[in-house]
Amino acid sequence: MPSNPLLHFITKVINLEDIKVINYDFITDDEIVIEVENKLKVGQCPQCGNTTDKIHQNHWYTVRDIPLSDYQVLLKVNRRQLRCTRCRKVFSESLDFIKTRRTYTKRLAMKVIKEVLETNVESAAIRNRMTASEVETLLKEQEADLLKEKTPQLKKLGIDEITQLKGGKNYAAVLVDLETRKPIALLEKRNKAVIAEYLSSLGSEVLNQIEEVSIDLWIPYKSLIQEMLPNAQVVADRFHVMKQINQELDQRRKQEKTAAVKIKNRQEREEKLAGLTHSKYPLLKKKESLNDEEKAKIHSLQKVAPELGEMYRNKEEIRDIFESQITSDEALYKFLEWTETAYKFFPKSCRTIKTAK
Repeated sequence: MPSNPLLHFITKVINLEDIKVINYDFITDDEIVIEVENKLKVGQCPQCGNTTDKIHQNHWYTVRDIPLSDYQVLLKVNRRQLRCTRCRKVFSESLDFIKTRRTYTKRLAMKVIKEVLETNVESAAIRNRMTASEVETLLKEQEADLLKEKTPQLKKLGIDEITQLKGGKNYAAVLVDLETRKPIALLEKRNKAVIAEYLSSLGSEVLNQIEEVSIDLWIPYKSLIQEMLPNAQVVADRFHVMKQINQELDQRRKQEKTAAVKIKNRQEREEKLAGLTHSKYPLLKKKESLNDEEKAKIHSLQKVAPELGEMYRNKEEIRDIFESQITSDEALYKFLEWTETAYKFFPKSCRTIKTAK
């Protein structure tokens, strides 16, 4: 059994409120099972509201959690069944970090949804060692969960799309509260009728209080917002702009790699491929988030594909504009200045910025 100080340390690292680690085990070189239980000894009966500490039985099961450093994490959870001392009903204790009958934590679900938004279902599945069907099941379960939740006091709404299959053949729409950055709805289709039906379900009181709607400037979305949300300003925010920039950057990376494979000179071909291989995620990350290995990859990539390296610098330049503490007029000038130098590499993104200015 591990020492108490070590278990206390892991409890702090996994950072789940009212949960303590009681054991752990490395099952592979990069997978760890962490055994956890509730610090609270009592639970509230959902039938009569009485609190009790009478355990009927322990119920252990395993769920997936977000990675811990380079390790994939499985939590072995004890969701105790308690017996109410007043009404005698048996019930399962409530655990805030995981919904009942789910095989993953709430925070892993939010991580996967974020990655699906940034890429697609298959890419998110690979990152999290899941199958595409497992990710799609997670999305459907999240859709059902969100429909049961009360609509928040919305002021800033984001509407985006999820590429469900690699290649972008199927789409779903996700609606996000931009102030909390949390999804409020996942819809099976992204067409105007489906989104209109959901917005109508919110009621005129909620719709009238929305001040800003961020979209990717897909025309049916824009006209829909103008029709249904009379007080909302339509904008293309940082998230959508950076997503489009990253898509154009990654498309160029793929083109460079395809061209490199066709180089006849073996040494030149191998040198270029070595620089391009495993460069996707370093290219898309913030420069300050790069580790030493990723910084070295960017450096080698800039040598073998200088234009791709220039695109990376352009991407970081516009991100710096978004994060700088300047006035809106100064930002507008810098954005337009950026479009003049970056247009040859990012034509779609530049047109989006000019359209939204």
